[in-house]
Amino acid sequence: MRALVIETGRGVRMADVPRPSVKPHEVLVAVRAVSLNRADADEIVGSYRSRDRETGSGVAGSDLAGEVVATGEAVDHVTVGDRVMAMVEGAFAEFVAVDHRLLLEVPDSMSDASAAALPSALMTEYDALVLQGKLTAGQSVLITAATSGVGLFGAALARWCGAAPVFGTTTRTHKTRILRDRGVHPIDTGTANLVTAVSERTDSAGVDLTIDHTGGDLLGDLIAATRIGGTVIQVGRLAGACPRIDLDRLAYRRISLVGTSFRTRDDQQRATIVRSLREHVAPALSSGELSADVATVLPFTEAQRALTVLANGDQVGKSVLLLQ
Repeated sequence: MRALVIETGRGVRMADVPRPSVKPHEVLVAVRAVSLNRADADEIVGSYRSRDRETGSGVAGSDLAGEVVATGEAVDHVTVGDRVMAMVEGAFAEFVAVDHRLLLEVPDSMSDASAAALPSALMTEYDALVLQGKLTAGQSVLITAATSGVGLFGAALARWCGAAPVFGTTTRTHKTRILRDRGVHPIDTGTANLVTAVSERTDSAGVDLTIDHTGGDLLGDLIAATRIGGTVIQVGRLAGACPRIDLDRLAYRRISLVGTSFRTRDDQQRATIVRSLREHVAPALSSGELSADVATVLPFTEAQRALTVLANGDQVGKSVLLLQ
């Protein structure tokens, strides 16, 4: 079968690899579409390692949507023909074996491209906002990198959960309108002072919950923009993993700074999140209240072009590759 394989220091190449066998607790998914995340690009260049990847090689990718074509003997609630999506290592292949507990059903009304754009954004933002951040209706939220595919979904999920106001940062002035159109208060960190902008809109109190997708020295400002006793969830480190922060400010404001990652979670822990999503969020996916933003859709063979678009940082939403 075809797969996009990571070659250390040289990006990815299309290769012919063996079709995976199915263990008793797994299903075999014929992949229809995959989407790219920043973590995928970082893994390809060697600056990131997924949970299951010990070397800089192997099949790339983490988000897929497709159709079940075989099931293991211990699987009883998934059947051949079901449309599913999942966040799983090695997603960029024609067939992928997936632990049945990690599958989410794809609503009939949702396209393969839209479904493929969801899993990582859905898992990451639900975990950060709801499970780690304990978000409740009426609380205020600040989300960095809010025009990325994951950030946009996080802002939408926060609003769906009843958060108000929701702030979103961007470094591209022309993207502020996109956030404003979605009911998000935009903050252009390239031209505006983040702490001042939040303070002016929260009566100097700061936000209840901050979701940080960027890391770097902006973290210090995020701590200052979060209310006394508030929470900062540190998700991504695109701007750097070793920021300088004022520990006096962290202590004075009694901020709960929580780091989170899926790299150190086993399938059981991931399955717990999937179960919660099925119960609480799946209805909103079926109704269309929540959806992922798809910026570009390209053939599977144009993966390198999609990676270039992602690296440029100018698009709004996810890049999707279609296999079938």
